Amino acid sequence: MADKQATVYIVDLGASMGAHNAGRTETDLEYALKYLWDRIATTVSNGRKTDTIAVVGFRTDGSDNSLFQNDENYSNISILSPMSQFLMPQIRELNKLLEPSATDRGDGVSALVVALDMIEKYCKKLKYIRNIVFLTNGTGNFDFDGINDIIEQITEQKINLTILGVDFDDLEFGVAEKDKSLDKAENERALRELCDQCDGMYGTIAEAIEEIQRPRTKKTRPVHSFRGQLSIGNESTNPRSTLLIDVERFPRTMVAKPPTASSFAVPSERDSVGGNLHKIRNTRTFQVGDEDAPGKAIDIEQEDMAKGYLYGRTIVPISVEDQEIVKFDTEASLKIVGFIPKSGFERPICLSNSNIIVASKANDEAIMALSSFIHALYELDSLVIGRLVTKDDKPPVMIAMAPIIEPSFECLVEVQLPFAEDARQYKFAPLNTVRTTAGKVLDKHRLIPTQELQEAMDDYVDSMDLMNLEGLNDPLLPFAQPEDIFSPLLHRIQQVIRARAIAPNSDGIPEVSPILLNYSTIHLGLDPEEDLDRLKQAADVCLVPAKAKGKKIGRDKPLSGLDVGRLLEERTKSKRIDKNNPIPEFRQMIASAQQREDIQLLVQQMGDIIKDIIRYSIADLHYSRAIECLRALREDCITLEAFEFYDSFIRELKSFTEADRKDFWSRVRKDKLGLVLPTEDIRSKTTIEESNRLYYGR
Repeated sequence: MADKQATVYIVDLGASMGAHNAGRTETDLEYALKYLWDRIATTVSNGRKTDTIAVVGFRTDGSDNSLFQNDENYSNISILSPMSQFLMPQIRELNKLLEPSATDRGDGVSALVVALDMIEKYCKKLKYIRNIVFLTNGTGNFDFDGINDIIEQITEQKINLTILGVDFDDLEFGVAEKDKSLDKAENERALRELCDQCDGMYGTIAEAIEEIQRPRTKKTRPVHSFRGQLSIGNESTNPRSTLLIDVERFPRTMVAKPPTASSFAVPSERDSVGGNLHKIRNTRTFQVGDEDAPGKAIDIEQEDMAKGYLYGRTIVPISVEDQEIVKFDTEASLKIVGFIPKSGFERPICLSNSNIIVASKANDEAIMALSSFIHALYELDSLVIGRLVTKDDKPPVMIAMAPIIEPSFECLVEVQLPFAEDARQYKFAPLNTVRTTAGKVLDKHRLIPTQELQEAMDDYVDSMDLMNLEGLNDPLLPFAQPEDIFSPLLHRIQQVIRARAIAPNSDGIPEVSPILLNYSTIHLGLDPEEDLDRLKQAADVCLVPAKAKGKKIGRDKPLSGLDVGRLLEERTKSKRIDKNNPIPEFRQMIASAQQREDIQLLVQQMGDIIKDIIRYSIADLHYSRAIECLRALREDCITLEAFEFYDSFIRELKSFTEADRKDFWSRVRKDKLGLVLPTEDIRSKTTIEESNRLYYGR
C-alpha cells in the first residue's frame, strides 16, 4: 500500500496578485497557479484515495476558518477546499474560487497556522507524509511574532514546508526583481529564514514552473510476482545435497504506457445542463451461417464453441476435454540449472522486462545464504541460468540472473531467455562479394560498393557520432543520459489530459513541453547534411515516381481476335444487375464497360439495389449486406477513376437515410465509406472538413 499523504496549499489571493509584473501578460496569481494546477492535476491522475489535498486562501474578501471565531488575527483567511481526495468536482469548484480579491488585508503567517491546524486535526497521530506549499508574491502583512512556536510545531509534526514566491530573488537561478519594495524584501528574508530553520524548501516560482515542465517518473509500490524457494541441486534424487533459499521476485523495470481512452455517450440537449457522460457498454454475439435461418445466420452461445488451431490452411478443433489431457502440469518453483561466464551472455537475447530476486525479509538464514550466493557470483564474474514457474500450471520460462551489489542493497537481476524455437537463424549473402552461377567471384558489380561510396558512407556515419557530444544538462556527462530521455507520447497525452481537466472550455491544447523535443531534431553539434549529399551522389540516389492509381477504361484486343469486351458490352446493355447476386454481376459488367455513360448507368443500378436493401430491411438485419455492396461500389469507382459518380450517390444516400434509417448512416460513418479523398484519388478536391460535414451533418 502506498504511503498516505496530506498536502495543504496556501494561496495568496490579495488584490496585489491581480497585477501584471516583470513584463508578463498574465497576473501574478495566474503565474503562480501554473504550479498549483500542475501539482493538483498530478495528484488527481494518480487516483490514490490516500493522497488528500486542502486549499487555503489568505487576503480573501471574507473569512472562513475554524480559528477566526476566537481570534480576529485570522480574518480574511478562507478554507477554499477541505482536506479530501481531489476529483474533477473539486477541481471545477476550486477553479471558480481562485480569483484576486478586492483587499490586501490578511496575515500570511496566520494562514500558515490555519494549515497546521488542519493537518493536525486530519492526520492526528497517524503515519502521514505531511506537506504545506505556500504561494505568494511577498507583499502585504506577515506578522512573524511567535514564529518560533510555529517552527517548533512544523518540526515536531515533520511537515515538509515549501515556500514559492512570485519574483522572489534567487541568484543561483538568475532571478532578481528590480526596484523591489523594502516591505517585500524584508518579507522574503524572513520567509527564507523560516524555511532554513524548518529544513524546508524556498525558491522563486519561475524555477518551480520550469521544473514542472520536466516529466516526472511514476514510482509504484512493487508487488511480488513469485514467492517460493530458490533451489540448487536435485531435491528429488539427492535432497541432502540440495540448497533451498526462501526468495521473493519483484519487478525492477516496467514499460510505462499512456492512459487508454474509453467510449462515452455525449449528453443530448434534453439532458440537464452539466449532465455526466454515459459510459458505453459493449455486448458480443456469436453467429454461424445457416441458409434456412432468417438472415442466413443463427446465434450461438460461447459455451457451445470450441478452440480451433490452424494447421496449414486447415482448422483443427480441440475440445476442452482434450485440452485438459495435453495440458503441461507444472508447480511453482525456481530451479538453477547451470552457470555461464558473464562474457558469454548476449544482451540482445533478453525477452522481457527485468525483475529482481531478493531473500524473504523475515528469514535471516535466507538473507545470509542469498548474500553469500550473490557475492560468489560477483567474484567469479558469472551468471545463473534458471527455470522459473511463477504459479502452478503456468508455462515455465528460462531466465538469466546476474548479481547486483550496492552499499545498502543486494539482489539478483533476472531477465527471460528465449527457447530454441524463439531464436530463428537467417542466412544472408555477403555484402562485399558477388558470385556468378559458375562460382566466379566478381570484383566489380552494381551490388558491390565502390571506394568512393564506401568513403562517403564512412564519413556520413562519423558525422552522426554521438559519443563526442556533451550532455544536455552537464557537459561532463555523455550525450543522451537515460534520465534525460522521456517518452513523448506518454507525457504529451498526460499533459493534454491535465490541461483539459483543469480548463475544459479552453480553446485548443497546450504546446508541447520543450523538454520532450530535445531529441526530436538533429543536435547542433552534428552536421551530416554535407556528407549526406555526397553519399547521395556516390550512390546515385534518384526519386522513383509513384505509380499512378486507377485503370484505363476498356481492354486491349485479345490475341484470339475475338472481341470479348464487345460481347460483354452487349450483355451489359441488355441485362440489369440481379438483386440476389449484385456484387459479382456489378463487377463483371463494370469491367467490360467501354464508356463513362455505361459506368454511370451501372452505378445508378447498384445504388437502387442498395437503397432497396436498406428500405426493406427488418431493423438492421440486412445492413451488413448493404454495406458490402456499398464498399464494392466505392472500390470500383475509385479503380476506374469515376469517383464523382460515387460521391454523387453517397450524398443522395445520406438524404435517403435521414428519414427513418439514421442508424444505417452510422454504419457508413464507422466503415469510412463517405466521400472519396485526395489520398485515394489525386483528382478529388474533397477536404477533410467536407467529409466530416457529410458524416456528422455539421
